Amino acid sequence: MVAIRHWEAENFLAKPPGHVAFYLFYGTDTGLVSERARLIVKSSIDSLEDAFQLVRMEGDDLAGESGRLADEVNTIGLFGGRRAIWVKAGARNLVPAFEAVMDTTPKDAVVVVEAGALKKDSGLRKIFERSRHAAAIECAHDTPEQLRQIIETQAKAAGLAIDRETADLLSHSLGADRLTTRAELDKLLLYKHGLDRIEEADIGAIVADASALSLDAAMNAAFSGRLDLVDEAVQQAFIAGTDPGMLLGMAGRHAVMLHRAKLDAARGIPQEAALEKASRRAFNFTRKDVLARQFGLWTADGLARAVEIFGRAIQECRYNARLAETLATRAFWSVASAARRGAR
Repeated sequence: MVAIRHWEAENFLAKPPGHVAFYLFYGTDTGLVSERARLIVKSSIDSLEDAFQLVRMEGDDLAGESGRLADEVNTIGLFGGRRAIWVKAGARNLVPAFEAVMDTTPKDAVVVVEAGALKKDSGLRKIFERSRHAAAIECAHDTPEQLRQIIETQAKAAGLAIDRETADLLSHSLGADRLTTRAELDKLLLYKHGLDRIEEADIGAIVADASALSLDAAMNAAFSGRLDLVDEAVQQAFIAGTDPGMLLGMAGRHAVMLHRAKLDAARGIPQEAALEKASRRAFNFTRKDVLARQFGLWTADGLARAVEIFGRAIQECRYNARLAETLATRAFWSVASAARRGAR
């Protein structure tokens, strides 16, 4: 029985137990889910390009043909060696497919599942958490401390110095999800190639937070239920050069921030204090009056659904890059509609 919380994940994945053959990565940070899933798959086989070593499966297809997973798990590689089965969970129930295979450890295979935010009573989480051959690993958004460590590690690897104050400032412009963080850092490190230090001015010049006004407008329109403004605000963010995946990640983080505040308020913390506490860790900073109005529109359950909407849209954008702007706009419309109804 292995349930790994997000603060334990790095240590666990640095040296996974030999008896674990089934990995479930889930959580609100879809970029981190993908990064960790890829890490396990890559460390288990010789090549991600070898179709005899790596089998990719869509969860919705697998749910309709549950015996297929057992067939793949028990298949012996044509040329021997280790195999990896990489499953992208969808909306359909995968529990029956995994119930048929998790009583024994595959001899030469590892099974990795990517999923979105799963509740504690999720059937998929439960089956992974109770099997001795499996691990369910939570992937939450990076804390400011974790972001700073990532920044300092990547800067050092690139031969660049960065002081604590600049790293802290940069961390406030990152963190929509782990993949977005790394993409923005890669852009900054390329910009500074051949130099020796990252300065505060570089952040405004390169990192996506330079378009903060258009991003704020898109976020506020969606979470305030302004259907009359959301389409134009999202399009302006794209015109300003914002990547659809990054915009969705920021919106998801904003929903997480409001959700934390709602949960704190339910525990008796005054609204203003709950919002102040949550917004300190937020990627997107907005005016207090707007934030308070959004807080009043939403329920905790409604915000949890918003996190799921944005997370699902991020995954869809990765599979359909040409439709990314349309998919992102649709997600913002869905959330704005929920806000307009009072998120009930």
